[in-house]
Amino acid sequence: MQTGDTIIACATAPGLGARAVVRLSGPAAFVVVDENCGAAGRGRGVRAARWRMGAGVEVPCLIALFPGPRSYTGEDVVEIAMPGNPTLVERVIASAIGAIAGIRLAGPGEFTARAYLNERLTLAQAEGVASLIAAQSESELVEAKRLLSGERGAMYRAFADEAMTLLALVEAGIDFTDQEDVVAISGADLKRRAAGLATQIEGVLGNAAGEEARSELPRVALAGVPNAGKSTLFNVLLGRRRAVVSDEAGTTRDVLEEKLDLSRDIPGGSEVILCDTPGVADEAAGMIDAQAQAMSREFLASTDVVLWCDPTGRFEGGMEAVPGGRVIRVRTKADLPHGRTAEGAIEVSALDGFHVPSLRRAIADAAWGRAFVEAGGVLPRHRRALRGAGAELRAIEAEVGGGGQNIPEPELAAGRLRAVLDCLGELTGRMTPDDVIGRVFATFCVGK
Repeated sequence: MQTGDTIIACATAPGLGARAVVRLSGPAAFVVVDENCGAAGRGRGVRAARWRMGAGVEVPCLIALFPGPRSYTGEDVVEIAMPGNPTLVERVIASAIGAIAGIRLAGPGEFTARAYLNERLTLAQAEGVASLIAAQSESELVEAKRLLSGERGAMYRAFADEAMTLLALVEAGIDFTDQEDVVAISGADLKRRAAGLATQIEGVLGNAAGEEARSELPRVALAGVPNAGKSTLFNVLLGRRRAVVSDEAGTTRDVLEEKLDLSRDIPGGSEVILCDTPGVADEAAGMIDAQAQAMSREFLASTDVVLWCDPTGRFEGGMEAVPGGRVIRVRTKADLPHGRTAEGAIEVSALDGFHVPSLRRAIADAAWGRAFVEAGGVLPRHRRALRGAGAELRAIEAEVGGGGQNIPEPELAAGRLRAVLDCLGELTGRMTPDDVIGRVFATFCVGK
């Protein structure tokens, strides 16, 4: 991620509104204001101004100045409050970029990423910003506020500190293994403290902690009548040709499964298993087709999310094949003429990608939104890391055995504690891989 330059973007929702806010951050933020509004000064505060856009056109606005490092991003920040006309907003941004060299449009989440990189926010707090924007339920809102307040981050750091202490004690015992009278930590104490830390972590996960760890990521199945465009949409969502596409009904005989990465479509999201299923109709075209449809119905009964595809957009029948779970109604082949689409359905076209990004977000919300609620409001990325740490701690508890004075295999215990720290490090930000950071901020919208 590029830093050190000055970025600009609209920080409010797109479209018409009473007000819009254009945000700048970087070393040239105040210079841009000087060039377009006259002397802005360097002090913190809000002042009335008129933004000059050339050809004698000026826009009344309020300029809020936040000198770094005491600003959201830790850099010099300017927020321009102006009439919420999209055309005016675009012209203000264009005039700012043209005022001096080195000003560019911000990427998704870049303002918050700079706040993280400048240590104004922890990684958990940064995820709280994205979660607060995306919250669609009370539980999601509560968890977003916990992240943003730093409550979650402090708890994760406490977990990591305890794991670090245990690792130091175990390694000290390894260093003094030739001295029988030196015991840094006994097997009994290690077992007790590892079990205690695992219990605390499982308490955060709530009921989800006791579930069998699912390799099985959430399963999302494309379903519908034969020739509804399921296989074509399957290929488009994956971004490659995986399923055979044919005008002949009943081409798909078996369930095809592929991983679909949705980490950039929802804060804390991850992969799902995308499944292409045989078409379901009232009548079968032979014994093999009947067996394929029976298999499809059985599979759909245990699927987490079903994308019911119907090129007519009417969704008049067939969905009785889905006895439970979440159903997203998808009007496929939206590039073809059709009547009125049923309310609440998503129209997509695999030909030109129309509304495919919206469908991806709907899939992510349905698949990971439910997991979010089931896990007591813990973000999916956090839940995976906590589960990993808890599993390693429970393994230590089991391997220590009776918990006597000596630790049977201290090197193995030390290795497991390092794995615990690796998992927790992804949450505290102390040992976060660059790709995790990139995924976190990619979920943001531009201007945040």
